[in-house]
Amino acid sequence: MAEATNQFSSKAIRAAFCFAIMGIILTEGQQDFLTECRKKVDHGQCGWQIGNELYSGNATVDQQCCSRLVNMGEKCHKELLKDYLSSPDHANINATEVWRRSDILWSRCSKI
Repeated sequence: MAEATNQFSSKAIRAAFCFAIMGIILTEGQQDFLTECRKKVDHGQCGWQIGNELYSGNATVDQQCCSRLVNMGEKCHKELLKDYLSSPDHANINATEVWRRSDILWSRCSKI
């Protein structure tokens, strides 16, 4: 039994280490920051519009959602995007292209 517990513990430690290296484990402060950022832009219409533009390349973010994005702040925008792209579930996404689209979106919205 002790051997099984030790094997589990060492596997859990290795997994935690891998996640930490990948940036998946966030401090409580980072989690709170991202939660507040999400509230500012919401997961409804604006969240969908922003995601659609960043991941599909379709320019769908309207003026109201652009205003929400800019009011959220560039730091929130970039940290949310970084958090999303760091997920293993999104490993097949072309991050370089998403960041390029993000810069274009931010530039366009900040002029409105």
